[in-house]
Amino acid sequence: MKKTAFVFAMALALLATQVAAGGGFRVARDTAAAAPPKKQPVVSGFYRAQTVGYFDFGPIKLKPGNKLAPIWTFTNGAGGQSNIIDTVPGQAGYSPLWKVKKVTWAEGATPRVLKSAAEVRKAQADGDVTIADTGIVANCPVLGFGQVRHAGFSRGKTIHYYELGPVKVAPGNEVVPLWTVTNGVKGQRNIADVTPGQTAYPPLWAIIKVTWKPDARERLLTSYAAIKKARAAGELTLQRTTLVVNCPLV
Repeated sequence: MKKTAFVFAMALALLATQVAAGGGFRVARDTAAAAPPKKQPVVSGFYRAQTVGYFDFGPIKLKPGNKLAPIWTFTNGAGGQSNIIDTVPGQAGYSPLWKVKKVTWAEGATPRVLKSAAEVRKAQADGDVTIADTGIVANCPVLGFGQVRHAGFSRGKTIHYYELGPVKVAPGNEVVPLWTVTNGVKGQRNIADVTPGQTAYPPLWAIIKVTWKPDARERLLTSYAAIKKARAAGELTLQRTTLVVNCPLV
């Protein structure tokens, strides 16, 4: 990986223009440091008659301008009915941000398991179901489909995450700070401060730039504790940004 890890070209551009004193985000607290690592549960859904897995992080508060994809949920579905999506990672229309559409079987219709968007639309055309937009957007990253697991550091250990890009978030979301070293040594990766092995965190990360001063002895940083120590010694600077990225731990 490059020195700046997942902070790709677009992120660097945003970092240059979106620096702020605070950021206005609520930071999620790590309350499980002394408990066994908790894993984010995998939810099953349907994609064109296939079963897929995804993380359900619940509703997300967004500003305008985010790419969304539809997900169909059922209010009175048949037994075994799961939510339905119609795009997956690797496709042009994919987004982990899902606009929730509510499907309801009509009175007199016999509910059956639907496994694709095409089947939902046909049932609607036949008068068997109604579809309502809810106005809700949920953050539900789909797993697999060749997505690359990126490595980072937390508390001296290696963690892994999917890199799903920047998100234009509105105030009120829980975010976790992520420190990215702009001029680090070879092998430097982004740094979190979460329990290694635990994935049950909000996947929204508020980026904080870490920059070594010109006269500092650059070295590999693998924990927030090491960052604080170097900062206290006057070796580096920290700069908060308004950039938030969607990167679920896996």
